Amino acid sequence: MQKYIETTGENRDAAIAAALKQLGMDRDDVSVEVLDNGKKGFLGIGATPARVRVTYEVPDEPVKAPEPVHTPVEKAEKPAAPKAEKPRHADKPAPAPKADKPPRAEKPRAEKPQKLSITDADDTPRLVKAAPADFVPEKLEIERPPRRERPRRERGGRRERRPREERPITPSVPKERELIPVSEECMKKAEQLATDFITGLLEKMGVEGQVKTLPQVDCDQLRLEISGSDMGPIIGRRGDTLDAIQYLGSLVLNNALDEHVRLSVNTENYREKRAESLERLARKMAMKVVKSHRSMTLEPMNPYERRIIHAALQDFNGVTTYSTGTEPGRRVVIAPDNSYRNRS
Repeated sequence: MQKYIETTGENRDAAIAAALKQLGMDRDDVSVEVLDNGKKGFLGIGATPARVRVTYEVPDEPVKAPEPVHTPVEKAEKPAAPKAEKPRHADKPAPAPKADKPPRAEKPRAEKPQKLSITDADDTPRLVKAAPADFVPEKLEIERPPRRERPRRERGGRRERRPREERPITPSVPKERELIPVSEECMKKAEQLATDFITGLLEKMGVEGQVKTLPQVDCDQLRLEISGSDMGPIIGRRGDTLDAIQYLGSLVLNNALDEHVRLSVNTENYREKRAESLERLARKMAMKVVKSHRSMTLEPMNPYERRIIHAALQDFNGVTTYSTGTEPGRRVVIAPDNSYRNRS
């Protein structure tokens, strides 16, 4: 079962350190989600603390057995009160007393069934045959696991440290995408559909912009660029809005066309700038992992950005990368490459 706590600090690292100190755990045992990076402000004015959410695993609580339900006992019915006798008239004579009836013969009571005995002295039938007096039960042979040998002690009284078992880590290597050529007629139809859809979407959003087609690089990819005076709302926070526009356009193309066309939407060269910043971040975090010999987990990213991180560190000596978690919170983990350390 997963639980989480939220802590604040002067910056993101301080908030994470406060959460780890409160839980008493290591960085590798928890998953960190940055809720607010905070602001330093100007001369301390307008500063806001950073806030993070730390998720950790706890054992499941045992399920309690349901309490027995007591059914109410019905109350015994009270005997009816005797009816009052009516007053007799003085003119009528009193009835003569009835003659005593002879007592009834008592019925013989049924005898209670005797309990079955398991002794030899009783001749009554029994369900279980008594064991003889000289019966000795056989001992069950149970295979016990071999006794674990304790580590030997050195002369100084210290125990020898056992080598720590290293868990195998499967590195993530970006796979080469298989390119399936798209016909020229289908590509023209895809260009018209995507341009009309994104233009109508910009009008609904109230953003002035033009959509134009970029030169084709791959045989199965359609590249579009949105240009305008203010493209901030189109990009969104870390490109979330731009990714959403590209995803919706891909759905429109795949539902209307018989061939698969990959759509790429860009504005103000944002994709290239984002790729460069991710590569710088990957190399910076890899250097920290090499120095500290501890794994580091990046923030959640989409598959396109995670592929950039894996490709940037594919040939970086001393580290390996893999992904963990589920969408949309899947993250990249940069871990020390122990096999490289053993080789060196």
